[in-house]
Amino acid sequence: MRKTAFILPIILVFAVAAEGAGPKTLTKTVRAGDLEALDLNSGIGDVTITAREGLEEVTIEVVLTPRRGGIFSSKRQAEREVEAASLASSVKRERLKLRIASTDDEDRRFEERWVIEIPSRLAVRLEHAVGDVEIRGVAAGVELDSGVGDVDVMVPEGNIMINLGVGTAVVQAPAAVYGAAEAAGGVGSAKLEVRGERIESGGFVSKSASWKGNGRYRIEVAVGVGDAVIKLE
Repeated sequence: MRKTAFILPIILVFAVAAEGAGPKTLTKTVRAGDLEALDLNSGIGDVTITAREGLEEVTIEVVLTPRRGGIFSSKRQAEREVEAASLASSVKRERLKLRIASTDDEDRRFEERWVIEIPSRLAVRLEHAVGDVEIRGVAAGVELDSGVGDVDVMVPEGNIMINLGVGTAVVQAPAAVYGAAEAAGGVGSAKLEVRGERIESGGFVSKSASWKGNGRYRIEVAVGVGDAVIKLE
């Protein structure tokens, strides 16, 4: 009986500690006003950006989850970093700049999962480290630099510039508004499809495929290791 009474408080202590070590959610709403672009700098984790017509504000939610950086990394240190982290935002020259401010920007021990809604008239500039990226509905252009992960972009118009280190990048858009498209894969494949017709790629090791149209916008997708895919309907 005494043994049971001794163990039970220990179990309860661990349960309370585990409950307090969960993810942290940061939120913010910004009036769109005269904004012209969203500029996001993100670390490790997934990013989802959805643009909609008629919106008059930008809504941001980012979930921070502690993670171990290695076998000797302290989980408690990661938890402290999450507790201290904050959502930094500023507006400069009609650009809304977002990032997570951390006590250690060089070796962050947490993941970021971003979910952002913006007006479709805003352009998007994204610098991303590791994780998947999904962008929908942006009509004013997308510029993306990402290290590792898959990228999925579907837009109605606007210039698209994607540079991905490792992964698969897919862009879908209407053919009528584009005047040029180019897909390039270093070690992997380049796939370009226009109204159901496949444009053959060339190259021995690195592959590339290009197309000329009559629209005003341009698409460029470059992947170091993986697949670069453009589909124009």
